[in-house]
Amino acid sequence: MAQADAAAFFRDAPPRVVIEIIRRLPARSVLRLRSVCKVLRDVTSYQPLLAAVHLLHLPQPLICFGRDAFPDRSIRFRDYCVEALHLRSDMLRPVLRFTDSEYYDFIDNILTVHGSIDGLLLLSFINIWYICNPATRQWVALPDLSNCTVIGLYAHVSSGEYRMLVHTGQDDGATWTRYYVLRVGAEEARGIGRPIPPPATLHVGSLSIGLDPVSLSPPVQLRCNLHWPPQERQGYHMLVFDTEAEVFSWMSSPNPIREGSTQLLEMDRKLAMSVSKVGRPTLELWRLEDYRNEIWVQIYRIRIPVMEIPDLHYIDWFPHVVSPQGDVLIECSNKLLLHCDRNGNLLRKFQFREEAPVVRHALKETLLPHAIFREPKIADGDVEPPFFEGL
Repeated sequence: MAQADAAAFFRDAPPRVVIEIIRRLPARSVLRLRSVCKVLRDVTSYQPLLAAVHLLHLPQPLICFGRDAFPDRSIRFRDYCVEALHLRSDMLRPVLRFTDSEYYDFIDNILTVHGSIDGLLLLSFINIWYICNPATRQWVALPDLSNCTVIGLYAHVSSGEYRMLVHTGQDDGATWTRYYVLRVGAEEARGIGRPIPPPATLHVGSLSIGLDPVSLSPPVQLRCNLHWPPQERQGYHMLVFDTEAEVFSWMSSPNPIREGSTQLLEMDRKLAMSVSKVGRPTLELWRLEDYRNEIWVQIYRIRIPVMEIPDLHYIDWFPHVVSPQGDVLIECSNKLLLHCDRNGNLLRKFQFREEAPVVRHALKETLLPHAIFREPKIADGDVEPPFFEGL
């Protein structure tokens, strides 16, 4: 009876009401609803509805950590987990998980999230690379990338393809650094050299020694341009890659930042940059108000009241600005993760058992179809890749 009532409700409800309901649910819950409710499955098959839900879902920062798969240690296996934090409800939700033996414990960054765009995650486990959509449980393996440095994942707007930007060469400048574009789904990358338009050749930056890996310095795509946070090797200016013309250029950052860590994010369809330092209570959030003239404006100056938060005393900690609203997540060496608002108020703390958590890229869930995958697997009995098992 309850299922019949639900079917009748979704059949008769206005589309706006259906959108408001669906946008409050994780994408995975929407898929589960579709599997038991034919009416909802029919409604959500329309592309405009999926697009509306995609736009209304807010990005959620990803938290990476490890733990014993069997707490009693009866079997020596380990979980390598990625979970998403809903900033408004302060709830952690599983995204994906690899489970393997403890043989890999001596390797740093066993499971690494390298990038996120349009609901897709670029990740690697040991030396195997994947792109997946956790919401639809679709995935594709990538070619061997162990001999190059991945510096970006982006959407190629004119073709609808997803591509990766990589380079080869050593950081010492002794070897020739070359840049390549790899289309997701292709087996070989296409070389583009080191393309710089003439007006940019006088800039202080340099492409000869490459960039930091995407996992350390994630870029942000705004329209057709890919932007990297300031790096020392680029003279603390922002490197920009035009994904259509496939050329590099540079632009200024706010008050050339030579100390601390910078991170880019999108804010009201504009580029924003956060500035933070290890153990320092003050964070800044800047927004690029005039893109053409490179004019930055400081939006927030956030101060964490360290003396009022005993959990920060006598430990190492690092704060991240993770949202345009100024939410701050603080990684702590005592295996705590703290969530503060832009006024410095402590909203929630999360205690992890065995490893200090690491804050990674934000994920904006989507049910929109991607051509790089096969049809979604949502029927009972479908075989899942190992990193979705049990989620």
